[in-house]
Amino acid sequence: MKGILKILILSLILLLTFTFAQTQKPNIDGKLSPNEYPNYASFSNGEFQIYWKIVGDEVYILMIGKTKGYVALGINPKVKAGDADYIIGYVTEKGTQVLDYYAPEKHFGHTQDEKLGGKNDIPEFSGREDKEYTYIEFRRKLDTKDKYDKVFPKTGTLKIVWALGSSDDPVSIHSKRGYGELKIN
Repeated sequence: MKGILKILILSLILLLTFTFAQTQKPNIDGKLSPNEYPNYASFSNGEFQIYWKIVGDEVYILMIGKTKGYVALGINPKVKAGDADYIIGYVTEKGTQVLDYYAPEKHFGHTQDEKLGGKNDIPEFSGREDKEYTYIEFRRKLDTKDKYDKVFPKTGTLKIVWALGSSDDPVSIHSKRGYGELKIN
């Protein structure tokens, strides 16, 4: 009887520990802490890295780009880089900026959601730079209900486009870009 009770107590402790780890929100500080993000993908030999964690109806994302300029993530593009929801962040001596953009299907640049009648759906963000990399961390709703944003799914595959800029001007042409997929589970 005592052995069964010990097994039940240990099982309960493990279940509570697992549940806590899954619901603990990352600290939006522009830094990668151990065990903060369970999901990771790297592109172009580590020049663009993305970490993410879904907690409830929000996704927490840390983008790391080998640049001293901006770092951009395009969510679910339909045509190359077009018809995509973009989050673009950069760090200056004045602080960090993270902006919500949309690029139409005929991609000739991107425009801030607010200028199109949408809203900036990045309520919290942080960033920093070191000698080689820019770190941009933010959170947003999985489904913002903004017509200029794309849904970040809880499961499945998510197509992305990413870009690195050589300056902090988010409308300047990127110096490097790529495409990929995130396996969301």
